[in-house]
Amino acid sequence: MNAIALSHAAQRRPFSVYARVLATQILYVAPLLWLLELLQNQAWKAANGTYGWVYPDSPYGWFSFGSMVLWVGSVFLMWTLHYYWFHPKQFRLWTRIGIASAICWAGEWVGGFMAVELTGKHLHVWPGAALVYVSFPALFFWVSNVIIYHLLTVYGADLTPAYDTPADL
Repeated sequence: MNAIALSHAAQRRPFSVYARVLATQILYVAPLLWLLELLQNQAWKAANGTYGWVYPDSPYGWFSFGSMVLWVGSVFLMWTLHYYWFHPKQFRLWTRIGIASAICWAGEWVGGFMAVELTGKHLHVWPGAALVYVSFPALFFWVSNVIIYHLLTVYGADLTPAYDTPADL
């Protein structure tokens, strides 16, 4: 069996558990990650003198309530990876963090691109970045976001099913 194929245990997991936990995480975790994004943008400005990413279609410029859509998507990605792939295959914590960070980083670009293609409006732009909707330094932020997601859902508040136990370090 290749590494991406679902195990038999993962295939038997009820979708209702997945959907219930996903809804709970979207309600609690997505807004917290959105607030973290605001802090990260402020930290970027403090370190570099300009905002790392801007929201051209937002009246505020440096933040947008519309970017909450990306955070809902990132929680969806992280929970789906955990529920159907990471936990059933018992991936080590740092492997999970690396894979989820890379996937969410790529998802940020896809989300920005799709927003412009579907609505004609930008969710966000990284000024001067070759990829426009994401920059390579954003990988650092995604690593921190995935770590915080893990801490919030596994260690902070029990937002994972009862079968789930914290992964080995």
